[in-house]
Amino acid sequence: MIAAGQSIGSYRILQKIGTGGMGAVFLAEHPLIGKKVALKVIHRELSSNKEVVQRFFQEAKAVTKIGNEHIISIHDFGMTPEGDHFYIMEYLEGQTLAQLLAKTTVLPVMRALHIGAQIGAALAAAHAAGVIHRDLKPDNVMLTPRLGDQDFVVLLDFGLAKMFVGGGQSAVKTQAGVLLGTPQYMSPEACESRGNLDHRTDIYALGILLFQMMTGLLPFDGESMGEVLVKQVTQLPPPPRGLNPSIPPSVEQILLRCLAKSPDARFPTMLALREALLDPESYLANSPPMAPARSIAPGEMRVDAKTVMAYAAQQQQAAQATQIGMMGSSLPLPAPGPSLP
Repeated sequence: MIAAGQSIGSYRILQKIGTGGMGAVFLAEHPLIGKKVALKVIHRELSSNKEVVQRFFQEAKAVTKIGNEHIISIHDFGMTPEGDHFYIMEYLEGQTLAQLLAKTTVLPVMRALHIGAQIGAALAAAHAAGVIHRDLKPDNVMLTPRLGDQDFVVLLDFGLAKMFVGGGQSAVKTQAGVLLGTPQYMSPEACESRGNLDHRTDIYALGILLFQMMTGLLPFDGESMGEVLVKQVTQLPPPPRGLNPSIPPSVEQILLRCLAKSPDARFPTMLALREALLDPESYLANSPPMAPARSIAPGEMRVDAKTVMAYAAQQQQAAQATQIGMMGSSLPLPAPGPSLP
């Protein structure tokens, strides 16, 4: 168990500053030069899970591969003599976007565009390096004072990132039917647990963040995960200007294009989205408008929460059964589950 006062490499642990599903983050300091760093450690109970360990080190590799000022820097990684897997990253002063939104529910449009354009720059660099984030949410966006900008963005947590190697193959395979991410920020194709996600899933997630920053609301929310998944797959977002009339029509069109259900209807690249955020009026002048958002009429939804959840569960069960079969097990495959229209 990592604790204050313990030394890892050249650094001494000062205190725990965060925890998540995969691991914990500690503030550490070099005892001689006083340099502070953040040290992320896998929860010990997960250290024997090969997939978790693989994803942990893939995060370090992905971040190092991208090398962008808007993405957290990782300096070192390894394993302690006690078997704790860790990596050392830069320590950032400031607040997360989640902390900002807890205090200031609705941001001025220009501030939201400024933050969004920086996120776009970070993700454009990631996509160019063959990395898809897949877990973009306010908790993973750090706003730190830098170069006179109080809202300088640094993107965190590439733990669910999908990194492609030569030939377009993912470095770590995700089984069909396995849901990865936070439902409120997941694209429709991610909610349907499709195995062929591409960079446009991040474009959708950034659209959710922009919508939330400018309206103070999530476009799709609910009391259960199933309810949220269904809304992401089947419902259109409420009109942003109906929630905040100060949003210009040009910016509303950008939000709606990001949140298109079909990936082909979204911005083709993150770089194109960033350019639109930097100059919304030019974007509107040169792009056909999206159809205005509207509510789904009663009975118009194609599937319900139970069907979506059953579909994902069936896909995961089938994947697990396939793995068992590869090991020589004679267990029967699961019965066919529901199919999504």
